[in-house]
Amino acid sequence: MRRQLQALACLGTLAALSSVPATPAAAEQTSQQVSQQACRVVAAKPVADAAGVIRGTARRTGCDDRARLRVRIKQAVPGPDRTLKSGSQIVANGRITAKLRCSATPRRFYVEALDHRGGKSTSGSVLLSCEGRPAAGGASSAESEVVRLTNRARTAGGCRPLTHDPKLRLAADRHSADMAARRYFDHTSPGGRSAGDRIRSAGFAPVRTWGENIAMGQRTAAQVVRGWLDSPGHRRNIMNCSFTHIGVGHHAKGPHWTQVFAAH
Repeated sequence: MRRQLQALACLGTLAALSSVPATPAAAEQTSQQVSQQACRVVAAKPVADAAGVIRGTARRTGCDDRARLRVRIKQAVPGPDRTLKSGSQIVANGRITAKLRCSATPRRFYVEALDHRGGKSTSGSVLLSCEGRPAAGGASSAESEVVRLTNRARTAGGCRPLTHDPKLRLAADRHSADMAARRYFDHTSPGGRSAGDRIRSAGFAPVRTWGENIAMGQRTAAQVVRGWLDSPGHRRNIMNCSFTHIGVGHHAKGPHWTQVFAAH
């Protein structure tokens, strides 16, 4: 996927866009075999949501009978892996989710799904943590990581670290979600709203100066911050010492990233 980046900065009031027939018996047997093959359980990779909760989901699909479906969130550790949270429900086809409070310490989790018929599925493992989440009014771990990496670059360059502001985070999150939903990639929305409009609508006021970086296609916080730092226009926004606050919005579709800067 082509990775895209755009930057916009505003200082004061000046803005710049920087086979074989079967007998009846055989036919019946074949039908049963197909049904059994179609019935399966699926475990999805665990995710950390915006509320700081790890969600592990198990799904049962293509089944004709009802069975107890179990889901387990497991932690990968040396020796036997630990089941941290589990749940079960009798279903024919459907999904169930187990929930686990996320911690600041990165840990590797995976999901196991099984039913009494012997169906079993294990998801891939992922490293999850929720460091810094409360400070940004529901920011995800990916969004908080963008802030951390941005502040590391600013500190190395002589600028003060930025405060992850809930209102700016809301403005950024709305723009990333809007770009993903309406399939565009621009600082200006199809309705003509600019970054400044979104910042003010989110309630960040007064606004003395603001800037915005957007990106699409980068899979991790490290990739997107590196891309911005390697681009002169985006780097200028990140290294602008006049900015005091930041908001980051990440949407998995795309993925889309928005980084908003401002100062009162």
